[in-house]
Amino acid sequence: MFAKEITVLAVDDEPDVLSVTKLALRNMTVGGLPLNVHTATSKAEAIELLNGPLGSQVRGISRIAVAFIDVVMETDLAGLELCQYIRETMGNKITQIYVRTGQPGVAPERAVIDRYDITGYLAKVEATEEKLYSLVRAGIRTALVTGLSLGLGEATAALINAGRSRETLAGVLTMFVASLQRDPRGEPLQNVDVRMCCISDGQVIGGDWNEDDADAVAVRQRLAAKPGTPVGSSGDSYVTDGNDFLIQVAAGPETADMALLARGTVPAPHIELQLLAQFTRSLAALWQNAATPERELVSA
Repeated sequence: MFAKEITVLAVDDEPDVLSVTKLALRNMTVGGLPLNVHTATSKAEAIELLNGPLGSQVRGISRIAVAFIDVVMETDLAGLELCQYIRETMGNKITQIYVRTGQPGVAPERAVIDRYDITGYLAKVEATEEKLYSLVRAGIRTALVTGLSLGLGEATAALINAGRSRETLAGVLTMFVASLQRDPRGEPLQNVDVRMCCISDGQVIGGDWNEDDADAVAVRQRLAAKPGTPVGSSGDSYVTDGNDFLIQVAAGPETADMALLARGTVPAPHIELQLLAQFTRSLAALWQNAATPERELVSA
């Protein structure tokens, strides 16, 4: 949604295999976004990428949609050790991992799938251009929905823990949006463009809209004037206009007036809008229940 490209990682100690992989995926796009295939020739080189430019500041969240990993590299089981590092050490359940091997006997398929929580297994002779295309397309769809679900779950948990005051909630929301734009070392990511904020009672309460709250409020008003698409039975709705979208939760006994405004790099699909609508409703409830300074003053 906020990415300028979709990241695929290929890890293999055979340069020809990496070249063929990049060639097979060179013109592929998914959801209007091109693929960017990163390569590594060893477990160590892949881990360096994972903890650097391809990493995330949020544990368990990955920018790599699909990874093809060779089994035999520095050692006979280096690729499987890399799979274990991704799943267990990094807590990454998002990346769809396909193990490739030229020596199937070294790592039997069923044992590998069960032990290392991988998405698929294929011998190198099976890795045709058509096969890679179908695996990547299916893997990306799963990774994007899984990643958004887990990311919003992490954000909701952090907001619940910070739910004592609206000021704290706003700070956590802003920090979460900021974390989407930096790698684990705190360096700005060049392949994302995150513009997302939440608005309540006509004011931006958190997020990032290039420090232009007036423009965010104006865009919200423009989108709110358009017919909305209902989400669920609670009266929530969303509006889309090109790459812009607005999710609205009406004020009620249990929820504050809340809108989530975002500008993606491509139009957001319906499933992502549904997930974001659920998140916005949770935020609206937390915002309603949070103690404002006035309430704290009265209770004192």
